[in-house]
Amino acid sequence: MRKGNIYLYYGEGRGKTTLAIGQGMRALGEELSVVMVQFLDYNHNKEYIPLKRLEPEFRAFRFEKQRECYKESDRTEVTNEIRLAYNFSKKIIETGESDMLILDGITDAVEEGFISDSDVAELLKKRNEGMDIIVTGCRKYDMIADCADYIYSINIEKKQ
Repeated sequence: MRKGNIYLYYGEGRGKTTLAIGQGMRALGEELSVVMVQFLDYNHNKEYIPLKRLEPEFRAFRFEKQRECYKESDRTEVTNEIRLAYNFSKKIIETGESDMLILDGITDAVEEGFISDSDVAELLKKRNEGMDIIVTGCRKYDMIADCADYIYSINIEKKQ
């Protein structure tokens, strides 16, 4: 049986989602199935739209409404959307429906207080040994990092 890993890509630099999608493309080359769930990334369609062409082998999901940003008045609605994405991700893990699960921007949802780092860690601990999970976002949380097999820090060295 194939051994899966948990990867954490974090930092302020760009490229975390692109790196995760690249890992997904590699998985497709190995004839594995990929599911990506995006958290708090409702305005970046350049990576999301082309992924729809790769279905059903690479499926991408968003549960949040498209909005410029969220206002405090939208907080309950966004919390419900994030919870739907979390529960969907949990279902993917519990059923083993996919060989790779990308939780894109999930640590940003933690940063904003929509879910807890312990919720994410609990989710990661439920995966079967053969599943890869990729976690992305701006911050590294110890509870999540403790679950990871590989941690990559993506940072800006030069900005014009």
